[in-house]
Amino acid sequence: MMKTANITEEQIHGRGVGSGIGMGTAVLIDTHSAEVEPNSISTEAVKVHKKKFIQANKTLIGELEIMAGDLNDSGSKEIIEAQLQIIKDPEIEKNVSGIIEEKLLSVEYAIYRTYSKFIERLKESGSELFKQRIVDLEDIRDRLVAIVCNHTHKHPVKKGDVVVAKDLSPTELVSFHEHGVAGLVMERGGPTSHAAIIAKSLGLPSVVSAEHATKKIKTGDKLIIDSTAGAITLHPVDGTVAHYKKLQKEREKRLSKICKDVFETKDGFPFQLMANIEFEAELPKVKEYSARGIGLLRTEGLLFGSRIRKGREEQEVFYENILSGSEGIVTIRLFDVGGDKGVTRANKESNPFLGWRGVRLLLDEKQLLHNQLKAILKVSGKYPGRVRILVPMVSTMREVVSIKKELDQAKKEMLAEGCSFDDDIKLGLMVEVPSVAVATRNFAKEVDFLSVGTNDLTQYTLAVDRGNERICELFQHYHPSVLHLIKMVYDGAQHEEVGLSVCGELAGDPVGAAFLIGLGINELSMLPHSIPGISDLLTSYSKSDFEKFSTAALNSTNADEVKNLFEQYFS
Repeated sequence: MMKTANITEEQIHGRGVGSGIGMGTAVLIDTHSAEVEPNSISTEAVKVHKKKFIQANKTLIGELEIMAGDLNDSGSKEIIEAQLQIIKDPEIEKNVSGIIEEKLLSVEYAIYRTYSKFIERLKESGSELFKQRIVDLEDIRDRLVAIVCNHTHKHPVKKGDVVVAKDLSPTELVSFHEHGVAGLVMERGGPTSHAAIIAKSLGLPSVVSAEHATKKIKTGDKLIIDSTAGAITLHPVDGTVAHYKKLQKEREKRLSKICKDVFETKDGFPFQLMANIEFEAELPKVKEYSARGIGLLRTEGLLFGSRIRKGREEQEVFYENILSGSEGIVTIRLFDVGGDKGVTRANKESNPFLGWRGVRLLLDEKQLLHNQLKAILKVSGKYPGRVRILVPMVSTMREVVSIKKELDQAKKEMLAEGCSFDDDIKLGLMVEVPSVAVATRNFAKEVDFLSVGTNDLTQYTLAVDRGNERICELFQHYHPSVLHLIKMVYDGAQHEEVGLSVCGELAGDPVGAAFLIGLGINELSMLPHSIPGISDLLTSYSKSDFEKFSTAALNSTNADEVKNLFEQYFS
């Protein structure tokens, strides 16, 4: 610790998310909810109270839909979509109406009691998986109560403040970001918690899992957030402030000049940095950060939300908008539903991540599959050579044979309809399951390209649910076992001479990108805002530098060792 006058500089550590450095004045947010009293109402007032509930639901749905449109990545949008599904749940509406009609209690209490009952059920289950659902339910409950009571819970934050809280809901975080806060400190939540995912999407410097932060930090304290180091500096002295201001300026200077006309390492090894997107609204960011095409176009957004577009013609419009608004290759992933995403019909599974999802679902839902394939084929005719089809969650060769058969059938039907398409359209597989990684050569023989989805590959390799806060420390993208599997994929793709890209989160991580380029994989796809930092790293060193790091990483024994090696090679 360092002292100056009566101030003692102190370090608080946690898990860093978001990006960059945040400096400002702390604002402590109390997220405790006050209880609502069971006020009685007359029989005549029942209709008025039920109408208030319906109107409050509509108001909140509208707010969330606008919020979802402002977020940049699909993970964050899915979180908001989950809240929308909760609000629209008919069982909740039934419970609220029942309390108002049968017990003659006020709408605010009916809302509070209904949501609190569901929250208690989740708490009693003892499951770590439900922790984020509890945060969502509490947030929805409190916001609906505030709407029907005409209360506005506006926290006193302003531009440049650093928010400090035990926990935050996704909607609160987005609201704080809109006010221009400089950073976030949160006691609870791991890097995969809802607030952390959205903080990363927004590029907000954040530290989560910061133990006792709300006890050590008071409103008005000066703070510095270092999201890279996962460190909070409380009461920084002048020297520390000067150091971090210098780091900020250096970072801004690098980012202002990094999107070069040519992506290549210091010794001339070319690479492609592409974008992962899901919505048309993200296209300006693709252009702003000079992405060389779209390496992953997620299509699940067509199936959910307020505007479902699963019909063939509606899909064609969407794909046309993406192709016309971008340049280069557009890799369209077929609907990847199931697991943590909704599906086309009610389907409760004890372990959805290992169940009916991805290509498994598509081969059962033939109409859904054929509508999508035909829409993609139709648009490919207008943009020959630019469209690729990517198949998610493949685990067996039988699935590959089946999907190729369905694509051939879709082509025949298109010809019969007199529709033109790119007959040379490329078909690729997501490598997300170890069974495909270890037998890459066999799978590569059947397709034109492969794309490694490192999020699921990590999850299935390490047997770690990436949404489980209790074991989030075990979800390690650059665990040597995962890196060895990726090398097997690279070797198999090289042997069969098929294209290979990486579109999972590892590609947008500096450690991961350095390893992948060193391995020889030169097509990386990531969130648009990750491109500047990765470009800066890859253009600053030679291919041989990255090769040495990759070799060392493969010889390491754990993820921490890989991270330390990265710091040694590229400090």
